[in-house]
Amino acid sequence: MASGSHSGPSGVMDNIKLWDIRSGKAVWELKEKIDCFSDVTVSDNLSAIFKVGVNFGEVFFADLRNLGAENPWVCLGDKRKVVNGKKEGVGCKIESHGNQVSCSKGGDLELWSEVLINSSRKSEDGLEDRVFRRNLMGIVKDIGGSRITHMGFGGNKMFVTRKDQQSVEVWQSSVRGF
Repeated sequence: MASGSHSGPSGVMDNIKLWDIRSGKAVWELKEKIDCFSDVTVSDNLSAIFKVGVNFGEVFFADLRNLGAENPWVCLGDKRKVVNGKKEGVGCKIESHGNQVSCSKGGDLELWSEVLINSSRKSEDGLEDRVFRRNLMGIVKDIGGSRITHMGFGGNKMFVTRKDQQSVEVWQSSVRGF
C-alpha cells in the first residue's frame, strides 16, 4: 500500500493505492476529498484498510474483499460526528497488529477488535456483515499523558511515545498480543 495526503489550491486530497508487487502495477486506487485521513494502515489478518478521518476523528474501515464500491469506507466510531467536521482527527495515529487496530486520539488510546458473531447476516454484496468493538485503553485525564506521537509493536507489546516526554510507555497483552 502507498498513501499520501496532498494539499493545494483546490483543497486537500487523499490518494491510496494498492500495488501488486509481482507486476509492479497499481491494482486499486482511491482518491477522496470528503474526509481525508490523518493516518491509514492495512491489516492483513483482518483483510481491511483502516483510517482515522482528519475532519471527524473517527475510525473507518474498507473491507479488502469489497473494494469495488464507490465509497468503501464504513464508520466504526460515532456516526453522528461524521456530520460535524471539526478537524478532530488532526495528529491521530492508527496501527494494526495481529487481529486488532490501535488508534490514538490526542492522548487517548483505543483498541478496535472484530467481534465474531455466529450469524448468517449478509450485506448487499453477499459478504458477512462485520462488527468491530472499541475498547478504551488509556484516557488522557486518567493517565496524565499528553498527545501520542508514535506507536510501535513487537510480540505482545505496544510501545507508545508522547509529546514532550522522554519516556516510552510499554503496554503488554496477556493474550496473543495486541
